[in-house]
Amino acid sequence: MADREEEFNESAEDQVPDPVAEPDKVPDEPVFDHDKMSWREEAYMTLGIVYYGGHIAHWVWLQVQEQMFPLVQPYV
Repeated sequence: MADREEEFNESAEDQVPDPVAEPDKVPDEPVFDHDKMSWREEAYMTLGIVYYGGHIAHWVWLQVQEQMFPLVQPYV
């Protein structure tokens, strides 16, 4: 029985953290980095912008017309 008590236990629960070790550092770089994106991610984003860009631009144009019409109507 005495031998079992002297055996080294490698479980994470029993280990004491090293006070000298540096804590995990948070990277200063942004999570969204264009330099580290794969070509698939870049293609996916480009296709999304191309597809939805026209729809968004059209919606914005309609909103501008809707807001500007009452202002321009007296002069027409």
